[in-house]
Amino acid sequence: MSSNSALQPVNERGWRSGFANLLRNENLEWWGSRRWLTQAGLWLLILNGMVTLVMFVTPAVMQVTQDDNAGAMDPISMGIPAFFQMGATALAIGTVILVQGEVVGERQSGITEWILSKPVARPAYFLAKMVAHSIGIFAVMIGFQSTVTYGLFWLANGDPLPLLPFLVGVGGLTLHTFFYLTLTLVLGVFAKTRRQVLGVAMGSLFGGMLLLNIIGRLGLITPWSLPNILPALVIQIPLPFATAFMPILMTAIWSIGFIAAALWKLSRLEF
Repeated sequence: MSSNSALQPVNERGWRSGFANLLRNENLEWWGSRRWLTQAGLWLLILNGMVTLVMFVTPAVMQVTQDDNAGAMDPISMGIPAFFQMGATALAIGTVILVQGEVVGERQSGITEWILSKPVARPAYFLAKMVAHSIGIFAVMIGFQSTVTYGLFWLANGDPLPLLPFLVGVGGLTLHTFFYLTLTLVLGVFAKTRRQVLGVAMGSLFGGMLLLNIIGRLGLITPWSLPNILPALVIQIPLPFATAFMPILMTAIWSIGFIAAALWKLSRLEF
């Protein structure tokens, strides 16, 4: 019966009012177009291209050129930092660029005002965007790429890497990316232009990398130190508890704080 109806009522109340329809619309941007395919191909080239380069191409070139260091190079010890450390930075940049106009762009164009004039709760508007982009980014840019990377590690090593430590690393990579996703979206609620959103988000990423050498142990309460510990967790190098897990905990707390700040600000914006 519902397939023959022009309109299908949705019984949602409170903060969930309109969430299902908004989420469906946001998901269409990923799965109803070629975005997922484009992003899958792009990040296959960026992330796994980088891993392939350091694990297979570089050692082969060094052997051809008879470099004395060629025999001492371990492909896995080079590939793991390439994916989990350099990849974390690349994914953060890609996420910021991908979502930097999602909220502030709609505010500037008047789309946000039009949507919220309907029976749509303000939290539902923000959460639908966050959930849809989280699913798309985690599935295409992290999940699929991690599966391919694990296969490359297996090929280079001759045996599969221990799965659990690898998944811990992927989880940390996901959390680091989620931090920059929520940061960019909350900036879209507070800022007035895309330039401001992009500047603050990128400034946080690159400025944090520079500040790590200055602030020392304080870096453990930021996400900036997280990419540095992920390779050690995957290789199973023993780390002090605080060094290993404090950045993970604090990155999660920062992300939740950004979501709460966005919902608070949205409830007070006038359209």
